[in-house]
Amino acid sequence: MKAIFPDAIDGDLLKLVHLSNGFRMVDGAAPLAVGDKCSAEARVVSVVNSDSGKTVKVKGYVVRDGKPVVEVTSAFLYRGRFTDYQNTFEITDEADYEVTLDTDLKVGVLNAKDWFQWDDDSTPLEKGMTLTFSVKSEVHYQDKTTFRKASVQGAAFIRDRTKALVQVATVNYEGGRSIGNPVVEYLKRQGQPTGLAVPLETGGYSLITDLTASTYTTPKTNEPYSKISGDYNP
Repeated sequence: MKAIFPDAIDGDLLKLVHLSNGFRMVDGAAPLAVGDKCSAEARVVSVVNSDSGKTVKVKGYVVRDGKPVVEVTSAFLYRGRFTDYQNTFEITDEADYEVTLDTDLKVGVLNAKDWFQWDDDSTPLEKGMTLTFSVKSEVHYQDKTTFRKASVQGAAFIRDRTKALVQVATVNYEGGRSIGNPVVEYLKRQGQPTGLAVPLETGGYSLITDLTASTYTTPKTNEPYSKISGDYNP
């Protein structure tokens, strides 16, 4: 409980509701197998105040042989009204963005960014290149819409002849009070996100073949489930 609910999170556990759970296999990791010895680690990555209450997000990993295998994310909500913005923050692994520099103006604009540092001495940044940005941002809130401070760390890559990503630039931003994140806003304006889920053009298909309406009656009490599962959280 200490890892998920440190003292800095000012909230009443009796007003806590569970929002979501999710997990995914880490890219390149082999599935877990019988006999594997695993450990777990977790950290709070987001504490945000909203009109609904205080949302806390936790990210953890199942680790095998010192390497992460499964990423687990959970979100919780403390119901109520909160103004302790000094304790609120977000750490985000941003989506990867591809930025195509198809004009000299775009090259000049990117070169002028003080958070962008070109690292490849053998090849200059020039028109026609497509860069893939992979960054992580961390923001701390001053109030509901203003950041007290923000930082972005990451890199930019190009694809070589084998389509492998090769780092050619470093992204390093540290900023004070602001509205919005200038690095992320640049990527959203100039680039396209990659690796996101793409809806099927046909809308997919239904797992239910009988399209007639069905009626389900919920039980009057959750007590039988609680006795079996041991979970008495209302």
